[in-house]
Amino acid sequence: MAARSVWTLVLVAAMTAATLAREQAVQGVDTRARTALDEMRAAYAALAALHVKIKWTARYSGDMSADDFPLPGPDELELRMQRPNKLFLSALAVRDGKSLRYQIVSDGTTVSYWQSAPNTYTQRPAPPTLAELPRALPDTAIGTFDGSTWESDSILEWDLLTGVGGQLGDLGISDLIVTLGPRERLRGTDVDVVRLTYPDGAPVAMEVSVLLSTTNRLVRGYRLTGRGPHPDTGRPFTVAMQSDYEICDAQPKFGSADFVFTPPPGAKKKTP
Repeated sequence: MAARSVWTLVLVAAMTAATLAREQAVQGVDTRARTALDEMRAAYAALAALHVKIKWTARYSGDMSADDFPLPGPDELELRMQRPNKLFLSALAVRDGKSLRYQIVSDGTTVSYWQSAPNTYTQRPAPPTLAELPRALPDTAIGTFDGSTWESDSILEWDLLTGVGGQLGDLGISDLIVTLGPRERLRGTDVDVVRLTYPDGAPVAMEVSVLLSTTNRLVRGYRLTGRGPHPDTGRPFTVAMQSDYEICDAQPKFGSADFVFTPPPGAKKKTP
């Protein structure tokens, strides 16, 4: 099963729905959901600083497994950001029982990029803004590499802070139904629930929920549910994934130590 492709279609829909709502008057996108997503995008553009720490969990039934339908990105993520150009991003993914990590650190002067496989890092002059940061990194920077196979990662905060999203047209998913669900309470915060659903007749029934704070419109969680026949066996499966924001601080107090890159033991520097 091309699970990464299936999941990419679904999650990138969630991450770029704001672009969809902004650029097109799309049938199936209700006005309230469109407004919430526009406010989300504006909120991240206006942030002076941000600190998030996120963990993902997943449950499978039937023939589906993590090998078939992996998480959209790292199992654990910590991101610190301070404009105009400071960033600390640390990602951990578990593949076949092995922990794989990568880091992107900009201290405002130098941007460092490290992968645990093959335990190497590069360093370049830091660009003046976060929007220019992706161009200072390899195209494969946001992704997990196990030494032989690379998988792209979907990290919503990275996309919103650097502005690298917006590939919705290429994915051909403009037929998504986007609605605003009932308000919920999550970790003591009231959230609006933007739901993105494939229409009836899709091969797999999928729904992504993006949970947005009612006060500052920052993302406080994602949920994904899916069910249908396994493409290889035809037997029914279900999958349920969700993220837990252990930290979501839009007014963090950072010091210089929060944006320091320290090469891990044995790491070798290579030329970019």
